[in-house]
Amino acid sequence: MPPKPTLKPTRRDLLRWMTAGAVTAMAPLSFGSYCTGLISVEHHELSLPKWDADGFRVALLADLHTNTVEEVIHAKQAIRLAIEQKPDLIAIPGDFVNISEPTHLHFVRESLEPLHDAKCPVVATLGNHDYNCRHIEGIIDAIRTSPTVLLRNQAIEVKGVTVAGIDDAIARRHRTDFLADGSLSKSLLALLHEPDFVEIMPNNVSLQLSGHSHGGQVCLPGGLALHTPRGAWDYIAGYYPDAKVPLYVTRGIGTVGLRVRLFCRPEVSILTLRGA
Repeated sequence: MPPKPTLKPTRRDLLRWMTAGAVTAMAPLSFGSYCTGLISVEHHELSLPKWDADGFRVALLADLHTNTVEEVIHAKQAIRLAIEQKPDLIAIPGDFVNISEPTHLHFVRESLEPLHDAKCPVVATLGNHDYNCRHIEGIIDAIRTSPTVLLRNQAIEVKGVTVAGIDDAIARRHRTDFLADGSLSKSLLALLHEPDFVEIMPNNVSLQLSGHSHGGQVCLPGGLALHTPRGAWDYIAGYYPDAKVPLYVTRGIGTVGLRVRLFCRPEVSILTLRGA
């Protein structure tokens, strides 16, 4: 039998294969872009061994990362979703920006405008990206144009709860010695941007609230993070009752690098806190 002739691909075949390959390659990116804008409002009831203020509700949102008009719109949406839940406290543990461009600082101010409609106190701390921006005073000024109380190794009282803000640990601005004050409430919340620094938290803290990890931002199905930054290697997302002190890590709102989240939706966390 004569050998079968070798069929050479036509130009149309090559174009089909290239198109199929491009579609396959772009599919995760398209899905990731969809996930990025789809904010999840997640309700959790946490039982805390050291807690007197039964039923106290916290709206937790971190990592706004507002450096573009699109990111400002996204941050405003997240803040409005938090306000709609009528919490007792809104907590924002850091990272208001993600690049060191001073002309973009007005985006921080604009993103926080919906907080003027909040009927509860708003507290915040700074994150590593805020310090990396190298215009920290501009960020602080922008935050303070909103109703937000920026806590830098300080504490305030809200409805019988002590809310402490620890300044950024990666920037080495953190202190916890003031938490040893015997006058603080048994119900003691601590905001600290990076969750792994829970190991330095005094034992009298009832709950640490953190962000920083973005939940991994780009994950495998089921939320398995492919990468997390320094300061979020051990604690990535969700509730960790067996950490040194109980810890909740939110997946946050914004992104760093490509504006893509994959199998890791942005999160507004509504935490109802109960005594154990």
